[in-house]
Amino acid sequence: MKYFVNVSTLDELRKEYRRLAKVNHPDMGGSAEEMKVINIEYEMCFKILENADTAINGKKYNKEEDEMIRDIINIIIHLNIEIEVCGSWIWVSGNTYTCKEELKSNGFHWASKKKMWYWHNPEEVTKSHGKTTMADIRIKYGSDVVKEANTVFYVTA
Repeated sequence: MKYFVNVSTLDELRKEYRRLAKVNHPDMGGSAEEMKVINIEYEMCFKILENADTAINGKKYNKEEDEMIRDIINIIIHLNIEIEVCGSWIWVSGNTYTCKEELKSNGFHWASKKKMWYWHNPEEVTKSHGKTTMADIRIKYGSDVVKEANTVFYVTA
């Protein structure tokens, strides 16, 4: 193994995958060949850790959900937006107006109180109806920033 050597839990594996995708994804300047190697190593490491780490955030680990999250991130990573994963939800912020149709078509919904787009497993039942703040969500489920938007600064003389 080249990429996931010091990973000992599925949670660490997911975080390391997101970090590696930020750097090595072809849309982020990496190569498709390197991303293929990372994906193969991820699958191998996942099989090893699957039985050792069966619970994440108090829920039974859901392999299909993990694959859905990875697929969605790979679809939107090329956009100039902030991508953050909190638990099993993907949150998107930044200048999303230009890509709102693409987000909608990929299953994202607008959270007007949070001023962010979100995606979650369609089979997952939600209970809060928007009453929880992003700060509370980050504290409860943790937060991994997968991608930061490319910020352009204009200097005027």
